[in-house]
Amino acid sequence: MILNIYTIIQLFIAVVSFTLGIVLLYLTIRAIVGVDAFRGSESKSTQEKSGYLIFLLACVVLSIRMLAWPWFYLMLQSFVMEVPGAMCIFGVTQILPSTVKFLQIIKPLSFFIMGGWLLCYFVNKNLPTAPLTRRILFFLLIPCGLLLVDSTADIYYVLCMKPLITVSCCSTVFDVAFRPSAMIPQAIFGANYSNPLLFLYYLINIVLIILLLLSASKKRSSSLFLSRKMFKYILLAVAIINIPIVFISFLEVIGPRLMQLLLHHCIYCFIGNGTVPDAPIIVGLFIIGTFAIGWMFIIKFMCKTTEKEPISSKLLLRINNLSAFCLLSSLIMVTVHLIIV
Repeated sequence: MILNIYTIIQLFIAVVSFTLGIVLLYLTIRAIVGVDAFRGSESKSTQEKSGYLIFLLACVVLSIRMLAWPWFYLMLQSFVMEVPGAMCIFGVTQILPSTVKFLQIIKPLSFFIMGGWLLCYFVNKNLPTAPLTRRILFFLLIPCGLLLVDSTADIYYVLCMKPLITVSCCSTVFDVAFRPSAMIPQAIFGANYSNPLLFLYYLINIVLIILLLLSASKKRSSSLFLSRKMFKYILLAVAIINIPIVFISFLEVIGPRLMQLLLHHCIYCFIGNGTVPDAPIIVGLFIIGTFAIGWMFIIKFMCKTTEKEPISSKLLLRINNLSAFCLLSSLIMVTVHLIIV
């Protein structure tokens, strides 16, 4: 175990959230089994009294677990000096590689699901009779399960992390000629794929931002001759397609240019080595902007009720605008860097 302030905080958060997560799961199941108590409630105040502890505990624990994702990478960055041969976070990931891969998958998934639940709870909380309480309780089982698994993996990783081997440099993986991130655009655009890939990055992001701006406009249906439902699916499809394009673009073009290391394609170096100080902000804005689109679909799916219009419609508009702002800000920051370098 590597003992520093980052591991202490990460372990503390994991133990506390795991303990509270067990309590939260028990209370949630108990509330679902005794759901007649919620059905018999005729007023919002009665329902709030019945589920106050559950929802308060859920908001606190889930918010903490969401913050554990960025803190995880700060912890990995603090390990770089402790692992022999490590030049960046990539070297650290070679210690307990399966666990690190699992954590890097479950943490963004947990962040997304937990954020969606918190937004759905906000909608239900602000409705006159809280009609979605039972549905929100069932939905809470999913983030509870993710919370327990994520916390357990954190505890295991922190306690078992021992730098007993010398690891290889990130260039042995990210800079080889046959890396997947290079072969895919090369197969599509040819050997000189950098500029076409960068053009595609700008094109799809600009299209996505325009769709978000149109989504916030009441005239979108008449201007595009599309139904509201079809427009939503197109927005979601473009957002999903944009994810691998942005990831490959950062690996192959944007990261190397911003670091001024044209032959180096390590995403960990781009984010964590300090050459581009605001790189975490650029990536973070893109993640929030993309997740926000998914959160809108979660709200629309979970909050279907005749009472939803005054509350959830305003919330959806705010999330839509947040997504557009984050994606546009990330794009502008990348553009400024590319112009400067």
